[in-house]
Amino acid sequence: VNGVMAALLSESGVIGVVGPVPAGDALLYINGFIQGVQATKPEATLQVAYTGSFGDTAAAAETAQTQIAAGADVLTGSAQQVVGAIEAIQAAGGYWFGTQSDQSAQWPQTVVASQVFNWTPVLGHMVELITQGTLGGQAYSLTLSNGGLKIVYGGVALDQAIVDAANAAIEGVASGASEVTQALPG
Repeated sequence: VNGVMAALLSESGVIGVVGPVPAGDALLYINGFIQGVQATKPEATLQVAYTGSFGDTAAAAETAQTQIAAGADVLTGSAQQVVGAIEAIQAAGGYWFGTQSDQSAQWPQTVVASQVFNWTPVLGHMVELITQGTLGGQAYSLTLSNGGLKIVYGGVALDQAIVDAANAAIEGVASGASEVTQALPG
């Protein structure tokens, strides 16, 4: 969903990704973002780099600055390191797409949208099970279709066409019509 919006928002056609390590939920988010960009604007240039750290804000800032110098006007990334990258894209007058939590409170005019975890449905189900005497034994996934993931918009004004494309992408992923894969094709 964020990749779709990023592709439509980017004026340069160059979009950067500042990842921590290529594994787990970070990789799944990044691959989904890339797939959204490619599905929306196949001619876009994607710059993907991994810092090798979840918390090195300086490395994230340096990576972002390198991508910005190469023309990126929209960035995304994940993990605690993103503070450095968001500061860099804000200084350059560009845009950021976040994940895990709403990052717009500190950067309202830079963070366009964030894919956020919504633990309420999962915790509600856990409480139900506990009150019925069932302790543990279940794994939970947070998805757009079960309400465990949602898109939260920041303070950046968006054209209605971008919002409509985001809503269509949300519906496509939630319904299963669009699938985010762990590994990108070819």
